[in-house]
Amino acid sequence: MKTYSTLLSDYQKFTKNSSSDNQTFGAQMLNDSIRTVCNLQGGKLRFLEATKDLYTVANQEGYLIPNGFRKLIDVYIYSGSGVSTSDVIYSPQMLFDPIRWKRVLQQKLGYGNVPYFTYIENQTLKIQPIPSETGNLIRLRGRLQTRDLTIPDYTTGSIVSVANAGTAVVGTGTTWTADMVGRYIQITNTTAANGGDGFWYQIGTFTDATHIGLLKPYEGTSIVAGTAAYTIGQCSVIPEAYDIAPVLRAAAIYWGINNPSSPNTKLSEYYWRQYDGGNEMGLSDTYGGLIGQMLANEGETEEGSYVPPSSSIQNLPQAPYYFPYDLGTGMD
Repeated sequence: MKTYSTLLSDYQKFTKNSSSDNQTFGAQMLNDSIRTVCNLQGGKLRFLEATKDLYTVANQEGYLIPNGFRKLIDVYIYSGSGVSTSDVIYSPQMLFDPIRWKRVLQQKLGYGNVPYFTYIENQTLKIQPIPSETGNLIRLRGRLQTRDLTIPDYTTGSIVSVANAGTAVVGTGTTWTADMVGRYIQITNTTAANGGDGFWYQIGTFTDATHIGLLKPYEGTSIVAGTAAYTIGQCSVIPEAYDIAPVLRAAAIYWGINNPSSPNTKLSEYYWRQYDGGNEMGLSDTYGGLIGQMLANEGETEEGSYVPPSSSIQNLPQAPYYFPYDLGTGMD
């Protein structure tokens, strides 16, 4: 994964300009480009999907949708807290038409724990009938908002210990903080003993300046009484294989406006084609480049054929949502 610091460094290399003004401009273009990538195909990309949990409050109809959600996709409501296997899971009908919602309200469904309908109004999820109990789980599935990357990498100190299949990470000489939760940590991969596995793990918990927890278990060899180097960085939600795409787009914009009287059209076009085949700038009517790869791969609902069975799917990046098993074996 590329952290904010690495993305900004790559941008400065691509633009051959390390000035502070260009660094400021680059940071703006990187974040704008991340938002652009995340809004491709209407933002219907798998890596933007997430779930968040709320809980019912007795006699309360409306629940604020978490700020991290850009769009709500689906709602499940449990008959309990979601812990017990005996909980019934309800899937109320989501209404989008205000007239239909008004008709539901006119029915005066009252209070109850079997939800029939939900409706979104002013970023508030409304439930009918109104929940009559406190503590029942409301699970929201939606598309994530993208947050600006602004925080440089942190590498102070070293890693003392982390167990294979464990999540607890202990550091020495570190000053870890609560706002590091949500960022990613990579313990440097080396051939020496007590080295890391080189993979990125999202930080899930913070205890104190020398103790944090991973969101997923550590898969490398256990580190015991080590002094392993590491990096904590802020990363975008874009998958690792394509997370340099915003840099390519930012560089294309830079070379297109770097000298308004005589822009470097050749370099600008080069980066546009590397980014999305030139689609955004009208150089091509289909997606190509890194974005073309991303839309083709990230749009699959499951692993598809390795060899396309015909030329009819050559434009899959334009319509990536399909069922791979319909493509056959790819060997006919």
